[in-house]
Amino acid sequence: MSLRSLNAYFFLFLTLGVLIFFFEITSTPLRSYIRQGVYLVFSPLLKTEREIREEIEKVILLVREIKSGTKLVSRYEKSLQELEVYKRKVEHYEDILSRLERDLNFSFPSGAPFVLSKIIFYDPSGEDRFFIIRDGKNKGIKKGDIVVARGYILGVVDEVYLSTSKVITLFNDNCSLLAWTQRNDKAYVYQGGYPLGKLLYVDLEDDVREGDEVLYRDLTMRIPPFGIGKVVYVGFSQNPFFKLVRVKPFITPRETEFVVVFKE
Repeated sequence: MSLRSLNAYFFLFLTLGVLIFFFEITSTPLRSYIRQGVYLVFSPLLKTEREIREEIEKVILLVREIKSGTKLVSRYEKSLQELEVYKRKVEHYEDILSRLERDLNFSFPSGAPFVLSKIIFYDPSGEDRFFIIRDGKNKGIKKGDIVVARGYILGVVDEVYLSTSKVITLFNDNCSLLAWTQRNDKAYVYQGGYPLGKLLYVDLEDDVREGDEVLYRDLTMRIPPFGIGKVVYVGFSQNPFFKLVRVKPFITPRETEFVVVFKE
């Protein structure tokens, strides 16, 4: 409908409206006929207005549905992104858990208090004589505490700081542990060394052979006899009363990430 036609309709509507008002306030028999004529003239316009209103309502409803669909798609995409982030976190935690299970592959004794910790620094010399763990005085760790991973002895706490500790390993000359062998229940001393340690005070008549496992001995009997290493050489030493026994540690610090510190 053009603007000119629309103006003509509005002018006619105004004129007839004035006439209707005039005949409403006057009593004449022509009033009903005029009213019917007005309705007949304006019925197409009223119908067009109603159709336009219905179309507008449909457009508004469609816009609302589009907006609702857009919000639904946006929420779906956001949920997908959150699900992807959650999936990555789960994979990360599963990886940590698998490494924990690998490094802590042994049963924890109930009688010995312990601290689960993580190695944060290794010996840069490559000889694995020490490493640094993430916990210290804040977890009650003390000098002399035994450090274990994968069911084997890794070393002994040597220096304790507020939130970190230095652990000397079985490759360190300053590392000494009370030990024994499965074949012989006699007490010995394991002394660290690189690349092999020694089993000290093995008498000439003691039955210690290559291939024997050397185990840690805890006099308090709270810490289990975790493995230290395996005997790889038995011979004569400069001391005529003792044998020379070389021991290769079971694992190195770089083979593990998480450790257990048994508090003495």
